Amino acid sequence: MMELEDAAKSLAELKKYLEDKVAALSAEVENLKALIKLVDDALAKVSFKPASTIEAPREVAQAPQPMPIRGLETETLITSSPRTGGKLLGKMYIAEKYVRIVPSPEIEYNINIPPFRQFFIEKVLEEMRRKDREAVERGELREEDALDYEVKTKGDILTEIFVKNVSDDRRRRELKNAARWTFERMLEKMALRSF
Repeated sequence: MMELEDAAKSLAELKKYLEDKVAALSAEVENLKALIKLVDDALAKVSFKPASTIEAPREVAQAPQPMPIRGLETETLITSSPRTGGKLLGKMYIAEKYVRIVPSPEIEYNINIPPFRQFFIEKVLEEMRRKDREAVERGELREEDALDYEVKTKGDILTEIFVKNVSDDRRRRELKNAARWTFERMLEKMALRSF
C-alpha cells in the first residue's frame, strides 16, 4: 500500500514538473515570437527608404521587344513560406535570356504599397542594372547584354515584371526570392489596410 502511495506521489510530482515545463516553454515561444516581430519591424525600418524619396520606376527607353514564344519558357511557382500557408503569390517564367514575373490573378498588388518600389525596384532590380552598367563601362559586358527591366501595370495594379538579359541561375534565384519576400510583405500590408 505504501508503495502505491509513493508511486502516486512520484507520478503527481512528475506531472506537476511536466506541466510547469510546458508552461515555461510556451511562455518562451511567445517571447521568441514577439522578438521576431520586433526584429522584423526594425529590419523594415533600416532596410527601406521612405516612399517620398523614391522616384517612380523608369520606363525602358528602347523600342518594345517582341514577346518571345512562350513554349521556350519554364514556369516556376512563387509561393509564400510554409509558415504563412504556402499561398500562390505568382509565377516566374524563365527563358534563356529573360525572366517574367506574373502575379497570381487572385491578388491585385498595388505598386504603391511598400516594399515594392523601395525594395524590389531600388534594392534588387536597380542594383542589378547598376552592376551591369559598370561592367559595360569596364568593357566586361556588351551594352545589349546588360540587364534591363520593365514593370507593366494596369493603373497601379502590377501585371508583369519583365527582366531581360538574365541568364545566370544566381540572379534568377535572387529575383524569385526577392519577389516572394516583396509579395509577402505587400500582402501583409494589404491585409492590415483592409481592417
